[in-house]
Amino acid sequence: MTKTDIETAVPEAGRSGGAWRKPGRLVAAAAALVVVAGSAWLIFDGKDKAVTTDEVVGGVATAQVSAEDLAKVSRTRVFFGHQSVGGNVLNGVGAVYGAHSLSAPPIEERRDAPTASGGFVAHAPIGENTKPLDKIKDFDALIRGGIGAQVDVAMMKLCYVDIAPGTDVDALFAAYRDTIAALERDFPNVTFVKATVPLTTQYGRLTRLKQWVTGTAHGDLFGPASNVTRERLNQLIRKEYGDAHLFDVAAVESAAPDGDRAGGTYDGQPYFVLADAFAADEGHLNGEGAQRAAVAWLAAVAQASSK
Repeated sequence: MTKTDIETAVPEAGRSGGAWRKPGRLVAAAAALVVVAGSAWLIFDGKDKAVTTDEVVGGVATAQVSAEDLAKVSRTRVFFGHQSVGGNVLNGVGAVYGAHSLSAPPIEERRDAPTASGGFVAHAPIGENTKPLDKIKDFDALIRGGIGAQVDVAMMKLCYVDIAPGTDVDALFAAYRDTIAALERDFPNVTFVKATVPLTTQYGRLTRLKQWVTGTAHGDLFGPASNVTRERLNQLIRKEYGDAHLFDVAAVESAAPDGDRAGGTYDGQPYFVLADAFAADEGHLNGEGAQRAAVAWLAAVAQASSK
């Protein structure tokens, strides 16, 4: 059917709907602009606006790794349980070695460890995102299922999606602490590196508006309340483990290139955020962020290694 046939088949009264559809679009567009403007005002004038603050205290934000450290890691048998942000970190390892004109150790995704005697990094996704207790149990099962007898250093890392405002931080930390303590007791030849929880960028109300418009809402996962909750857990981890065998990914992510700590306050509580300069999206690392995090990860592994 041609355009002319279609127009002939549609009654004139039906086609006259276009007379009100165009003004209708203008009204809808104007309403959307009002919503955006109101949301923008809330963002820049609201209590969760992005600031740089010294109120947030935490682990070492920057780390350095020497050629000697890298050589030590290359001799070390490592297992790393993680999800997507952990993959970002490992993606930066090659660039760190390359900057020292060295070759990185073999990095292989597997849920067991290679039997080779030389150094390696075996890694695998653990558990399921949004279920941190299951991740802790999966890591424990993997270590006890054989990996613990094959590695020198082991580490697990939760993800930003595992922590939201409703998370029982105290119970989660207790499960993490008790699991690590039991593994350290039962596998004295393995050094367990602890890790803080990654962060999300400072989006606040604008992200919530975008999610509402696009139909991709994720609740409060990317809001300041979630980063406040992550900071509560991270402070418990830092207090328990200090700087000994700690990969403080949250501190690295929030250390902006100018040296300030990117963060804010929400309901009187300070928190960190993933600095925009290191963000590929709301919660993942770009190339520069991955390389910076890889430096801290390698430094923590080198510190833990006896090789």
